[in-house]
Amino acid sequence: MDLAAATAGGRAAAEVGGDARGGAVAGGRAAGRGPVPRAALAESLEEVMREHGREALQYQWPEGYGPLREQVAAMLRERGVDVAQDELLITSGAQQALDLLARLLLRPGDALGIESPTYVAAIEVFGLQRPRMVPLARDEDGLDLAAVRALVRGAEKSLLYLAPAGHNPSGSSLSAEACESIVELSRAHDALVIEDDAYGRIQFEEPRRPLRSYPGAEERVILVGTFSKALTPGLRVGWIVAPPVVTAQLVLLKGIADLQTNTLGQMALSSYLERHHLDAHVARCLPRYRERRDAMLQSLAEHMPAEVRWTRPTCGFSVWVKLPEAQAADALLARAIEAGVAFEPGAAFFPIDAPRNYLRLSFSNQTPERIAEAVARLGKSLRAP
Repeated sequence: MDLAAATAGGRAAAEVGGDARGGAVAGGRAAGRGPVPRAALAESLEEVMREHGREALQYQWPEGYGPLREQVAAMLRERGVDVAQDELLITSGAQQALDLLARLLLRPGDALGIESPTYVAAIEVFGLQRPRMVPLARDEDGLDLAAVRALVRGAEKSLLYLAPAGHNPSGSSLSAEACESIVELSRAHDALVIEDDAYGRIQFEEPRRPLRSYPGAEERVILVGTFSKALTPGLRVGWIVAPPVVTAQLVLLKGIADLQTNTLGQMALSSYLERHHLDAHVARCLPRYRERRDAMLQSLAEHMPAEVRWTRPTCGFSVWVKLPEAQAADALLARAIEAGVAFEPGAAFFPIDAPRNYLRLSFSNQTPERIAEAVARLGKSLRAP
């Protein structure tokens, strides 16, 4: 559960702020409530059913709807990623992409370099294959490249899971120099990198290129993307870009897993993208997200005790907070809920050796006023004996 703004005179609902990746409400997975272009998507659905209803209600090939694959490839080329058709697979969201890659590339006992902290559901899906998790420290200042270097040099083959252009939960992106170093290390030591680009378009400052766009990354970096953060999570459409030999194996696994991603959703997205530019939609959304981020940062500065620290996210939907070591986030959560506020304790974001004094706050789906009130209540709960 992420930070929820308090209702006037009552208990706040525990909601995920437009981000279902790692948060849940009582009773199940929460859906994002960001600025989804509902009218435009409804128009696209109607157009598909009216003009292509027979095709939309039938099976498609496992690799995905052809026109949508071409559109995704074109969008990626705009960000510097050259994509051939035999490198691209449409998936049921980025979560299925990670699951397919884990099944294909990991065996029990394999070393997996994974950022610490990182996306909760990635830890869960990789953990099902029982690898040896090797934590790579990550914060808003960057990634522990010395740990990356030690891992890739010490293993015959190694696999890394990274979010270079939009880290969850810190809200940071890696520098160009760090990305260049990662590509160089992966090439020199026969390492593969799974790049999670879910937040790659949600950038508040300078746009960041995907790692896959750097020279020499084509055979080393597998790119995972999704429409969930930039457009809508409900249609569950994502993608994988990988070397052709890897993609061919993923297509077989995809067919076994669920035959295909839903045809109607793919065709509706394709229809939407024919008439609307995704970057234009994101550009309209970013001022709202930036305003809410700034409201949270301002309220944290006003209401948190001096010893509490937090990130200033340059991307994504959340702020990562560090409490004094003696304070446990789960204990704070119990007090905060009594005050009508809920958040995500940070321990779940660490692959191993999880500290208990971190928490994640989400700002994407509440007004600045509600965010300010919620943070004020959280600060009061933190000071309570």
